[in-house]
Amino acid sequence: MRAMDNLQKSEAVIARILTHLAENGLKTSDLGATEIGLDDELQSFFEYCARWLSSEGIIRVGTVVSGTEPGEVYFLDSVITAYGFQLLSQGVSLGGKEKSLGAAVKEVSSGKSYSSLGDLIGGILGGFTKSISS
Repeated sequence: MRAMDNLQKSEAVIARILTHLAENGLKTSDLGATEIGLDDELQSFFEYCARWLSSEGIIRVGTVVSGTEPGEVYFLDSVITAYGFQLLSQGVSLGGKEKSLGAAVKEVSSGKSYSSLGDLIGGILGGFTKSISS
């Protein structure tokens, strides 16, 4: 397996966060790097990706707390927003194929990568642009 660059790592973490929260539906969840199954290589990206998803309005977070280990952080009472669910249902072109962003997120969460050009993150941002223009 070839090494992932930082964009691919970010993409993988975002996909894991969204997959975890989508599986819980509207029930809030406590997010931590180990709770979503991130290995050591991806754990340092967790906080930044969760904060980015929150600042983009894709997820809502109740409280952010530090853990007992250095750099450990938890996002308590987290849930995908209505806007986030809307984005996941939108069709996007990823890797030359049309699919829902939610399906692509599940694929990335299980190991597939689209980030040769940042396609997953671009799909999220493209979904945002699409939603504000309609």
